[in-house]
Amino acid sequence: MTDLLELAQIMDGYKLRQIEVLTRPLRPGIQESRYRLMYHALANGDVHTEDEAAQLLGLDVKGRPFRRFLLEFRRRLYAPLLFLDTESSEQFNVTQKANFECLRKLGIFQTLLHRKCFINAAMLAAEIVEIAAQNDVTLVALEMATYLKRYFVEQEPNPDKYRYYKVYVDRFRFDWEAENKALECYSAVIAPAIKKKSNQYDIALKSKELLNILEPYSSRCNTILFLAGYYGVILTEKMSLFAWKKALDICDIAIERLRSKSCFSPRMIGFFMINKTTCLSMLGQYEEAIKLNIECANFEVYGSRGWFVNQDVQVSVALRAGEYSLAHSVAEKVISNPMFKLMPKIMHESWQILFSYVSVIQSIGKVKLKANDSIVFQQFKLNKFLNDVPTYSKDKKGLNIPILIVQLLFLLHQKEYEQAHERLEALRKYRVKHFRYDAGNFRTQLFLKAITTMAGSAFNKKKFIKKSQPFIEQLRNTPIGYPDQHYKIEIIPYTLIWNWMVEMIDQ
Repeated sequence: MTDLLELAQIMDGYKLRQIEVLTRPLRPGIQESRYRLMYHALANGDVHTEDEAAQLLGLDVKGRPFRRFLLEFRRRLYAPLLFLDTESSEQFNVTQKANFECLRKLGIFQTLLHRKCFINAAMLAAEIVEIAAQNDVTLVALEMATYLKRYFVEQEPNPDKYRYYKVYVDRFRFDWEAENKALECYSAVIAPAIKKKSNQYDIALKSKELLNILEPYSSRCNTILFLAGYYGVILTEKMSLFAWKKALDICDIAIERLRSKSCFSPRMIGFFMINKTTCLSMLGQYEEAIKLNIECANFEVYGSRGWFVNQDVQVSVALRAGEYSLAHSVAEKVISNPMFKLMPKIMHESWQILFSYVSVIQSIGKVKLKANDSIVFQQFKLNKFLNDVPTYSKDKKGLNIPILIVQLLFLLHQKEYEQAHERLEALRKYRVKHFRYDAGNFRTQLFLKAITTMAGSAFNKKKFIKKSQPFIEQLRNTPIGYPDQHYKIEIIPYTLIWNWMVEMIDQ
């Protein structure tokens, strides 16, 4: 009873009465508080903005009462997080459930320590440390083992248990350092590629440099986070060098190692499967890539950031493979998902580029719509699109290329030849300024040379074909996975876009 008496000293009836879970359904006839009213309005999608929230409550959106309400409402939402039913939820696998359990109990453990409930703290720590060790919750495992090592010296001297937990402490301390190094290195190599896709060789050099730091850890650390970060850096190096086959092999190795563990991380496995999909598509294995990507979707929670990344790759592969109906249906699913608005702005820019190409294929009749398909992409506005991609428009040797090309496609489709001529002249100067012959992006250089001949042909189909044909023939003899440009640049094969342009211009 000592442990129960210890707990009883820090609890009272008032604290017990104050435990409230906002998500609990109201009983009939019970008036709803404004906090519950707001929660249910948000959960049901009835409120999307602060103006709507203030209107629901009958408050001034700029007034202090509404600001105080938002502050208190946020605080009240934190507490119920501890009561989320992760155990019976289908959104969490066994490893994730164990993670949540460890983190919840870590909070209880720290509270016990601060209230000097050392016996209960030790009992809880002994329980958590084993679960944390089995599921690679390294930080929690390290904190529990560290306390137990000290406990069996100071509180309840026991040499055997002290030595047992000392071994644990040494192991977890090493793993914790290795995980942090791996994640730090991975963040360092992907950070430059977030806003720019044109500095690939620099990223490859940085990746190789950081791998030298991680190698000493690789033979001893086998945790999920370390493996993800370590192989993520290796994969980044290979993909930055456009070595698609080697990158594919790294994905397979990483997936095999992660799957061999007793604790399972679908999110980490999904990351390497997504990149494997990209590698397969750059190697021209489109059918296998699409099949794998659909399988990847099962590893992500619907509407999560990972889910949107998965859909991004699926649309990209479908466009490259000529599966336009698939690309259109996935894009429709994304744009109609209410969680899309909450995604980072840079992700929105990436999607705006994909949406623009989906709009093109719909406008020129390359995809057959079903009766219940939305026509949202027919409402595409070119000027608005350019305002929606401010970051990537500055990526001159990267994603600004598909932005410029899709502008030209829209102008040609709309027979705006005067504006198209101005765009072609700008593209010619753009190519001369930003692309040296030996500076990579070989397929893009060939394509820009081919299409800018259109300006000199006065949009005459026969003249355009004759002048551009030599460059197009070179393009046809150069694989789409030719190792010198980022995989997101050539969204639809250039030879196919050239065919569309031929169809669009007058005789």
